[in-house]
Amino acid sequence: MKKAAIYDPQFLSSTGIKIILENYGEINEVVVFNTDRNLADQVQRHQPELLILEYLGDFILQDTVTRQIKESYPDLRILIVSEDDDAVSINKHLKAGVDGFLTKNCSVEEINTALDVIHKGGSFFCQKVTNLVNNLELGVDSELSEREMQIIKSIGRGLPSSEIANNLGISIHTVNSHRKNILKKLGLKSPTELIIYAVDRGWLKPKKTGL
Repeated sequence: MKKAAIYDPQFLSSTGIKIILENYGEINEVVVFNTDRNLADQVQRHQPELLILEYLGDFILQDTVTRQIKESYPDLRILIVSEDDDAVSINKHLKAGVDGFLTKNCSVEEINTALDVIHKGGSFFCQKVTNLVNNLELGVDSELSEREMQIIKSIGRGLPSSEIANNLGISIHTVNSHRKNILKKLGLKSPTELIIYAVDRGWLKPKKTGL
């Protein structure tokens, strides 16, 4: 792996990963992709041998995109480094054929271990990801993950994104990403439509109003 690329909407994590890759002996060049542009087009243009990927952002990168890239570039090694902790979405990306998956809580040593294993042709998944997938339990709706259901219930309680993030131990950025993805999955346009939909499905109880 002589050339690596990073696709990560979060500036701080992207910068940190870039430093780690530049200090990794098997990589000579590191390219930071523009997350406002099409990922597949940038892969075709730069032809990296390793892609470090974060699929959460203002626009969530679906597992179908990852799968298509792997099919188009079978020699490309893909390592996801994500703050996602939802077993359903993680499992979808694993099934798309990625070569490794780490959380953003992992250490520099763990990242280097993953790079070593992937460089030698293997696959590496951190213990947290392995545990999440092994303990996977589908939620109420097959289209929605357990984390998305938690966020829907929080929205139904009238909680703002900041409080939802604090309660679930994730960033506001991740909460907003999930909110957008939920609306997209369900074909809805607003939080109000989401509440009505959730009440109709029995996920939320309608609020009682006094006279």
